[in-house]
Amino acid sequence: MILLKGDSAEMESASTVSSRVTSTAKALRILDCFSPARTELTLAQISRLLSMPKSTLLNQIRTLEEAGYLLRIRDGQAYRLGYKVMQLSYCAQAGSPVAQYAIPVMEDLQSATGDIIYLTSHIDGKVFYMECVYPSRRSISYSVSGKTLPMHCTGCGKAMLSQMPTEQVEAIIRKHGLPPITQNTITDHDQLMEALATYRRKGYALDNEEETMGVKCVAMAIRTGRGDVAGAISISGPAISITPEVVDQYSDLLARACNTLTQCAHLFPAIQLASN
Repeated sequence: MILLKGDSAEMESASTVSSRVTSTAKALRILDCFSPARTELTLAQISRLLSMPKSTLLNQIRTLEEAGYLLRIRDGQAYRLGYKVMQLSYCAQAGSPVAQYAIPVMEDLQSATGDIIYLTSHIDGKVFYMECVYPSRRSISYSVSGKTLPMHCTGCGKAMLSQMPTEQVEAIIRKHGLPPITQNTITDHDQLMEALATYRRKGYALDNEEETMGVKCVAMAIRTGRGDVAGAISISGPAISITPEVVDQYSDLLARACNTLTQCAHLFPAIQLASN
């Protein structure tokens, strides 16, 4: 076969593009190795996590370090996420269109209850925390934006699961299992499915100290206009204060909040990812 000059250039260009895509994917996989449970990693640990040779990763890691996405620590023996990741996180949160709709609704809920309000979505079968409003009396507050937790142990997670098709729920359970987080966490498949059926009938879900001992919450799923589960919102407080009477009161407040948040449900990560 005879290649014309233009054909050769085109093939070379396609090869270059493919190489860049592969390099970018590799860099993203390196960053994905880090988590709240793995804040510091050595080159050897990253190599094991990705099943890739250290020599293959080294140049990519150095590039990420020079660009500020990784920080070398412990006399150069390990890495952690760098300042550029923090900048991107801040930009994502500050520019979130969901926050413009949701924060006023969450602040109203917080004022009415005095408890903590969480706004979540679901990504890859886990609860994804987007926003939080704390009581003003709380002396120490921290951002939970970007945090992920299992769905079966949280009020928001179970609220979303209760409104999903059974096959989707089963797929999530197969992927992540039902690990115990506290002594109250539901770890039995049939027991969880029974609880979800109850929550589906009631329209809200409860976290009975299943993620954190001493803390209960009432949560409700947020749907799009088409009925897809976009996320959930919850009211979380001391277990001793979340009585059955309070649950009824909170469920009414959440229903009104969810009705308002339906307007921005199409902007939630779960819906955005599903549409791509």
